[in-house]
Amino acid sequence: MKIARSTIPGVLLAMTLNFAQAEWRFDAETGGLYNSNLSNSDRSADEKDDWAWKTDMRIGNGLQLSRNLRLDLAAELRGQLWDRFDAFNEKSVRLRGGIAISERIALEAGYVFENFAAPDNFYDIQGNTALARVIVDLTSSLQVVLGYSYREGNVISYAVPPRPDIVALTSQRRIVTTFGTDPLYTAYRLRGQTNAISATIGYALTKYLSVQLAYEYATTSHDPLQYENHLVEAKVALAY
Repeated sequence: MKIARSTIPGVLLAMTLNFAQAEWRFDAETGGLYNSNLSNSDRSADEKDDWAWKTDMRIGNGLQLSRNLRLDLAAELRGQLWDRFDAFNEKSVRLRGGIAISERIALEAGYVFENFAAPDNFYDIQGNTALARVIVDLTSSLQVVLGYSYREGNVISYAVPPRPDIVALTSQRRIVTTFGTDPLYTAYRLRGQTNAISATIGYALTKYLSVQLAYEYATTSHDPLQYENHLVEAKVALAY
């Protein structure tokens, strides 16, 4: 079953690096994304990994609040196209904002509300995410970003039955063919808490073009169920 997804815009308060006067900016990132556990399974035998082509596009403007304080606002469009399991394809829209305090080090904090709408209500997902990042310019060309996020909300976990331990946690479940028919998986809908840490390194090739490599480790739990995700992303970024 292919799931249609949309994200209600969230609001991020970010500390950015640009102290220039207010001006329009356009940013785009595109590249490959790997998820080690797209099925959100708690048993290694049930885990399904996949690659996606992910693209983010942002357009924004800024407001100089004072000599050392700048507010940046941007709208972001995101898309993910998965190779083997296109039921997880995603399109979303978000709002971002930023406040600048330093030329070399920036802090970013924010909140995002998610609403994934599907033709089948079973796959409707809502979640609340709080996040924080530290952005460091090591040199004029090299940047490192460290991040942490906490999400609480609906998740879909897939497993090969029988799983009486998960049945005891939720009555919302159904047999699916998302990962094929041999074996069939059961999808379980429940609430979970996700903690994630991430690291990104970027290198500027030109004034407008850079390459980036990112890694994220996430754990999601609904006691006693717990699963892990490893995400690796390599992308090219354009800023103008």
